[in-house]
Amino acid sequence: MVFIGAGAAILRQRSHEISQLGVALAFGLSVTCLIGALPKSSGAHLNPVVTLSLCATGKCSFNCLVYYSSAQVIGACLASAALYCVFGPQIEAGTTKIAANFGLMNGFLVETILSFFLVLSILRSSNAFIVGVVVFLGALVGGTITGVGMNPARSFGPSLFSNRCESHCVYWLAPLSGALLAILIFFTETYWQEVQR
Repeated sequence: MVFIGAGAAILRQRSHEISQLGVALAFGLSVTCLIGALPKSSGAHLNPVVTLSLCATGKCSFNCLVYYSSAQVIGACLASAALYCVFGPQIEAGTTKIAANFGLMNGFLVETILSFFLVLSILRSSNAFIVGVVVFLGALVGGTITGVGMNPARSFGPSLFSNRCESHCVYWLAPLSGALLAILIFFTETYWQEVQR
C-alpha cells in the first residue's frame, strides 16, 4: 500500500501525469486488493491504529496487536526504502505533511475525522470494497491538505527516508483520536442493541 500509494504521490509531483484523483485511487485500490487477498492469512491488518481498535473491541488479541503493528511499521519502512532506491530524495513528495496555508490544528482535525470514518467502517464491516472506498475518499479529500495519513505506519516510513518529521506527532495522535471516537461509537451502538433485545 505504501509503495503504490506514496509512489503515486511521488509520480504526481514528478511528472504531473497522475492527478490527485489518481493518487486517491492508488491508495484505495491497493487497500481493497490487499484486504481481498490477505484476510485468511493475517486478517489484512495494514494500519496500527486499526489493529489497536480491533484489539480494543475484542476482535484480535494483544499479541496480534504487538506483532501486526510491528510488521506494519517495518513493512512501511521497507516500502519506503524501495521508493528511496527508485526515486531518491524525491521520496519527499510521498510524505504526509500539512499544507502550509492550512494550519496544524486544522490538519489534526482533518486526520482525526478521516481516521474516525476509516476505523468505524472497519469495525462495522470488514468488506474490502467498503474499506477501500473509505480510503479512496479520505485520500481524495485529505490528500492535498495533509498528504492523507490515517495510518501512522504509512506516515512514518516515507518520513524516515526523506528525513522530514515536522508535525509528525499529528500523524500518530490524530488517527488515535479518531480511532478512540470510533471505538466509543461502536461500544455505544453495541450497548443499545443489547438493551433493545
